[in-house]
Amino acid sequence: MKRKSSEIQDAEDRVSQLLFNKTKRFVENLHTKTEEEEVSSDLKPAWVDEDDENFGANIIPNIKSTGLYTEKLKQKYETLMGTPNWANLNNKSKTDEEDDEILRTVGHLHKKKATHLPKDFLEIKKFPLINAATKNEGPIISCVEFHPKVSATLVAGHSGAVSLFSIGADVNNKLHSFSLKKWRISAAQFSPDGSEAFIASKNNHTYCVYNLVKAEPKLVQLPRAVKKPVIFKLSSDGKYLATSDGFEEVYLICAASKELLKSLKHNSNIASLAFSHDCTQLYCYGVEGQITIWDLSTYRPLKKFYDHGCVTASCLTLSKCGKLLATGSGEGIVNIYQTENLNIPEPIPSKVISNLTTKITNLNFNSTTEILSASSAYYPNAVKLVHIPSYHVFVNFPCPKLNHHQIDTINFSPNSGYMALGNNKGSAFLYRLKYYKNY
Repeated sequence: MKRKSSEIQDAEDRVSQLLFNKTKRFVENLHTKTEEEEVSSDLKPAWVDEDDENFGANIIPNIKSTGLYTEKLKQKYETLMGTPNWANLNNKSKTDEEDDEILRTVGHLHKKKATHLPKDFLEIKKFPLINAATKNEGPIISCVEFHPKVSATLVAGHSGAVSLFSIGADVNNKLHSFSLKKWRISAAQFSPDGSEAFIASKNNHTYCVYNLVKAEPKLVQLPRAVKKPVIFKLSSDGKYLATSDGFEEVYLICAASKELLKSLKHNSNIASLAFSHDCTQLYCYGVEGQITIWDLSTYRPLKKFYDHGCVTASCLTLSKCGKLLATGSGEGIVNIYQTENLNIPEPIPSKVISNLTTKITNLNFNSTTEILSASSAYYPNAVKLVHIPSYHVFVNFPCPKLNHHQIDTINFSPNSGYMALGNNKGSAFLYRLKYYKNY
């Protein structure tokens, strides 16, 4: 057995050397060769004048050889005119240096890339609908999830159909689809390695774990204490499942063993849940606006405070860097807090966004914490993208010429290259954010 393992290791080493070492030597040799070619002045003439062959070498007295005749003409020209700059192959002329200086200073010729996302105008391009090939996920698209590793998207809705698409081309090809009968899908998330997708419905006591490698769904029974998974969240490290039936208790489940770990009791009915960026804390948002921060190592509350000015709570989210907390209320108000300032008895939001007038149903930060999306499913085109940290709302989105209808969900790809929106007309929109170069 050891011999077989060593043979496999030797084979891997040979493949690694073949792929990487040879490529490295090739690049080094290429650089060396290029430098030698730059130094060498053995260049071919740009053109050959055929009439030169008709001239004899007897024009200049005492010169009969053609080679001596050419050399004599060259010497005579250099004596009278000097050596021109264009003929000096090894030295860079002053004119070339001046031209390079112009290219470095003239803005429209040498455009510098912005180091930060511009705050007023968002460069964005509309792509074809993600689910144009199916359109059977239901009238309401409740979930549009980007795969964490490859350019693929999961689309699910109230019909119980779940579809996977490859994105980024002129046509978004369907990879696979399956249906969960009598399911109104309300939540879907990929595991961190992208091998599984956790899918839940508010009306079912089971949740689905879809294995992407085997392309098979598996139904898992929730603990008996959980009545319905009205709220269903998977932690970013894939260890925990947090679910609530909308009443006072939050149930923490081990994602691997599917066992109930702890029941956390809140003072009021739960409106929304969110894990911290390092998955050590759980934020619970009560319908009366009270936020409780739970320590997941001791299952004890670390902090309790009321969302500033909130009358009816609706949803909350945390940034991927863990520095910002955003809350949305039933009055259309979005509060943004610095998490480092939550230690005081009554935290004050750093910014209050009041551009929407109906209940906030979806909040999401992009991966770099430069954009916050806020939307309401109670009014057509009620979606805003907020620039962080200036807190300016991008004026060019949504486009007034395009009707998105009621937006139910918004999501960003892992590197923010794409943004997806699901609405109440069975459509999953896809946009390319040009500032971000990667998927």
